[in-house]
Amino acid sequence: MSLANYPTASLMRRLLALAYDSLIIIAIYILIGGILVTLISKALGYAELPRLSPAMAASLMYSFIFLYYMHSWRRGGQTIGMKAWGLYAITEDGSQFRLSHAILRSVAGGFSIVLFGLGFWWMLFDKKQRTWHDMASLTKVVYKPKNLSK
Repeated sequence: MSLANYPTASLMRRLLALAYDSLIIIAIYILIGGILVTLISKALGYAELPRLSPAMAASLMYSFIFLYYMHSWRRGGQTIGMKAWGLYAITEDGSQFRLSHAILRSVAGGFSIVLFGLGFWWMLFDKKQRTWHDMASLTKVVYKPKNLSK
């Protein structure tokens, strides 16, 4: 059975997957951020670890988030959080998930979160249960129960 035939994922499942992914992203940020700050301080000969400006820290965090989602969606249509909740990001027309889909989905999803999650809540009013990032990227998120075979 094609993934396109599975039901659209509920808002609750999407938010729970997002919560899981947030934990992964924070761990990656701490790990890589610590390594980068240490390398910068050693390269510049500082005795203390330098502090990143808020703008640099935010840029670094956004870059990690962007790359995490890009890699995950392009590799198999799932992030770690999506795997835990049986979710798959697929295109509306069944074509291969391209980089353009991932970029549009990531940017629109970020915009949606900045506006207090309004783009996520939008799916409660849309007849096709689409979020803003689903509509912008021509993709959708489906739920496939774990007890079904591939």
